Amino acid sequence: MRLLITTILCGKLLFVLAISQEISKNKPFIKSMDDSIEYQIPLEKVFRMLEKKYDVYFVYENQIVNGLKTPLIKEFSGNIFKDLQNILKKHHLQYKLVGKKTFVIIKKAFSKTSFGKIRGFVTDSDGNPLPGAEVILVNVKLMDIADNKGAYIFDELKKGEYLVSAQMIGYKAKSFLVKVPAGGIVDKNFFLEPDILDMEEIVTVACRNPFMKLESSVAITTANSKQIAERAPQSTAELLKVIPGFYVESSGGEVSNNLFPRGIPQDGSYRYVAMYEDGLPIFEAPELAFANIDIMMRLDESVKSMEGVRGGTSSIYASNAPGGVINFISKTGGNRREVIIKLSAGTHDFKRLDFNYGGPLSENFKFNVGGFFRHSQGVRSAHFTGNSGGQIKLNITRLFKKGYFRVYGKYLNDRNIFYLPIPLQNPNDPESIPGLNANYGTMTSVHAAKTSFPSPFGNIYQRDIRDGIHPELMSFTLEYVYDFGKGWSIQNNFRVMKTDIDFNAIFPLETPFNASFFADSIKHLSDKPEIARWEYRFVDNGAPIKNISSLNNNGLVALNGWWTISKPLKNFVNNLQINKKFGEHKISLAGYFSKYSAGDFWYWHNILTEVKDAPRLLDLVGLNADGEVVYQVTDNGFEQYGSFYVNAMSHATVYSTYFTDEWQATKKLRLDMGVRLESHLFKGKVENTRDDYIIGDGETEAERNVIFGDSTFRYYQHKFNEWAFSFGGNYSINHHLALYGRLSRGFRTPDFEQWIFSENRGKSQYIYQIEGGLKVASPQFSLFSSVFFSHINNIPFIDEVFKNGRIVHEKRFAKSRTIGLEFEAVFIPASGLHLNLIGTIQDPRLLELISNKIDPETGAVTYKNLSGNRVRRIPQFIIDFRPSYSYKGFNIFYSWQFIGERFVDDANTAVLPGYNLISAGASYKFFENKIRLGVNISNLTNTLGLTEGNPRIEQEFANRRQNVFMARPILGRFVNLSLTLTL
Repeated sequence: MRLLITTILCGKLLFVLAISQEISKNKPFIKSMDDSIEYQIPLEKVFRMLEKKYDVYFVYENQIVNGLKTPLIKEFSGNIFKDLQNILKKHHLQYKLVGKKTFVIIKKAFSKTSFGKIRGFVTDSDGNPLPGAEVILVNVKLMDIADNKGAYIFDELKKGEYLVSAQMIGYKAKSFLVKVPAGGIVDKNFFLEPDILDMEEIVTVACRNPFMKLESSVAITTANSKQIAERAPQSTAELLKVIPGFYVESSGGEVSNNLFPRGIPQDGSYRYVAMYEDGLPIFEAPELAFANIDIMMRLDESVKSMEGVRGGTSSIYASNAPGGVINFISKTGGNRREVIIKLSAGTHDFKRLDFNYGGPLSENFKFNVGGFFRHSQGVRSAHFTGNSGGQIKLNITRLFKKGYFRVYGKYLNDRNIFYLPIPLQNPNDPESIPGLNANYGTMTSVHAAKTSFPSPFGNIYQRDIRDGIHPELMSFTLEYVYDFGKGWSIQNNFRVMKTDIDFNAIFPLETPFNASFFADSIKHLSDKPEIARWEYRFVDNGAPIKNISSLNNNGLVALNGWWTISKPLKNFVNNLQINKKFGEHKISLAGYFSKYSAGDFWYWHNILTEVKDAPRLLDLVGLNADGEVVYQVTDNGFEQYGSFYVNAMSHATVYSTYFTDEWQATKKLRLDMGVRLESHLFKGKVENTRDDYIIGDGETEAERNVIFGDSTFRYYQHKFNEWAFSFGGNYSINHHLALYGRLSRGFRTPDFEQWIFSENRGKSQYIYQIEGGLKVASPQFSLFSSVFFSHINNIPFIDEVFKNGRIVHEKRFAKSRTIGLEFEAVFIPASGLHLNLIGTIQDPRLLELISNKIDPETGAVTYKNLSGNRVRRIPQFIIDFRPSYSYKGFNIFYSWQFIGERFVDDANTAVLPGYNLISAGASYKFFENKIRLGVNISNLTNTLGLTEGNPRIEQEFANRRQNVFMARPILGRFVNLSLTLTL
């Protein structure tokens, strides 16, 4: 219903815009007249004509304009401000713009302190308007946002000199010194040249002071709202692929994806990268189990830009982030109100509404509100709505002469299906197995909806697979910035957030079995000689499966995990930074405090299903010679209730202080250093478990040997004191060429899961990095390239040892190192033609890793030296080539991504083949850039690319059963159409 109403409103807007466009053609008021005669008409009549021409309104007192006449303008200029200036100047009148369309006509003041104006247009070098460009009066700290025509205006200016600067991401900034006379109007137009790799983009993340990328000594990538819209990412993770050095797996769907920075080994998630929103972490810990940080972040029209720093200073400005920092910056409203409405529709029943509205509330207040609502089945359909929900974000800013105070609010309530590995065949050239489409199929199924999980104590837990990953998040943020003068300034950021995450998903456990083999493998459990044969039955209707070997043309059954997790999170964080500038030094001293907690309730179960798209649950029973049931392996499709259980509550407190000094040593050389001291205190409790519980009367095998809590708890408390260091420099050879270098030491402390599953204290990991690079910025070619080396120790892995007559698993530690090259480049060989290239070439290797395996029957130990092997899941080559062509309002692009081969396991026994991913799209802007039509097609050729094997069981050695294996493919073809209105 909301989408229908919005569509009707947008249709009306389109009609109004169409009429406005027709009226706006520059035609004379009178078709035939004597040009030698100056016709005079009443001023009120001119106002009526201007209202019709420009779709505006005039408000005035009658006595002001009564009896006044003005020469008839034979042709409109197309600029309302210019026409008004010419009309009013002879009558000592002036106007005041209220909102976007209302002009209040008042008498012009005649005092010596009469206010003046600066106005004009911001265009590119070809004269095309640049809506959204920021025009700043630097010495009085006022800003206006260029409208759809590129127009800006500052009024009520006192007589004097003003430094006026215009900037926009993707263009080089320009500044002029403008003299405004008392009561005068100064026209100043800006023609901005392209900055094709955003080398003059002002970056704020992981640096003490805002710097242009060309001046910065860190490896950083930026993307503005226009670039984000052109990419049309299906998820937050999709957007992060623009950052070289980051390998991103986005095959999990819209959320809970994985990011691997600079070849650092990890199981997945965002372990070594901090994700910020408006300068503070979205949540302190980015990699808690079943709480990947991207679960709490959504892209929509309220996002102004994204900044991504890799390595370098990230360990100084963020806690536990040696791999990088990603900061999403929200729109905060300009000097004019602007509305953005975006309607999207696509394949797989995709429907989405985005909106953003921002601008001034008064002279000293401005606001912005935005969000989205989305509904879709998901690219891999489980025969239910896989993605449904939305978010709303709001901020209000109080401006001061030397600073501002800003309040943010955010509410997110969303449900997302989570995609996991599926069975495939032919590992060397992967393809679908019969019954399960590799591009669009999933083992998650509507048949697992509305499920009841019994406990040994009679409690029933109700869960629904259709809820998927369901975060409900509320956050409140304060930001205060003030310049005291004489080089002193202060900034304080505060945030409190609360999130409840329900995580429901079907996880693969083993590679699917031949149905007959699976039944025979559990025969010894029954101890019932009267069993004559096994029979599979569908749970939904109880019908027996007559020929199991031909079921779905594959004869397979799968043992999967129905995992349900409840995870409430809370976080209170404050960062206070005091800055002082003296001479060529800019120093900063900051204090950081964060207190966060996480609850964990996990109750997992095993289910038996067929192998097909959205499979049905199966029951397995033993029959005697008369066909009577004498043994039940499963209960309503459950092969085991309570296969795993966790009940824990964890708390952490972080105290940090960091100091930085940025020194402009010479005109061309800038050096910086930073050090961070940090203390982490962890404490919590974990419920102890038993594995011999029985549910009900234990008639079925599924109801026996249930794992559940025994109402007793063990407690833990640990403290870690760590430090990080970074030193770097940037040398500007000239305005177009710069070199940079940096060395750093970072750390990563353990997370709550270390003590939920172990009583050992654990170890922090230490990452040492050296990097250096070249930056080139010219009108036709730009390059940002880096060579890097990273070394990490204390990588945890599991080893098997023989103690007290039985096999136990112990945690050991290894190391790794990565040498690599990362780059992003843009070349403009002709007007409108952009060639973008992003790439990573790296060689991540394991060090000092020896695996022990023990035969449970003989006790024989097998040693395997894995040192020198490639780090699993991480490719050596990542290439993203994106040519695009723009002409007037039309844009078309083509995207080619290449992901090199990866290994599934540490032993490097199983390979995930490399693949090519093709995407394409086009857009057209018209009605003075107020309307944008776009189409984006991802995975145009339906490439079957694989991103992981089965990491639950294949981390060390892969498990390949005959020709069938488990892997998670990238998402299949997706077509997205969009209509964006900017008013």
